[in-house]
Amino acid sequence: MKLKVNRTTIELFEGAEIRHALISYLTRRRMSLKFLEQLEVTDVWGHEIDLDAPASAFTQIRLKFKD
Repeated sequence: MKLKVNRTTIELFEGAEIRHALISYLTRRRMSLKFLEQLEVTDVWGHEIDLDAPASAFTQIRLKFKD
């Protein structure tokens, strides 16, 4: 399944969680996984998404650092 994280398309396995998408994105960007807990994860409408939520195809996720 494919989804977008900050305009980057990520390929994931069926049954993946949002956490898996973020790990794939951070690895691709060569960023440390310790940033995972420092990120605010939202959908395109600005609703916060839990890291344990199931990922679905064509989901668009936006990341930014928490204040």
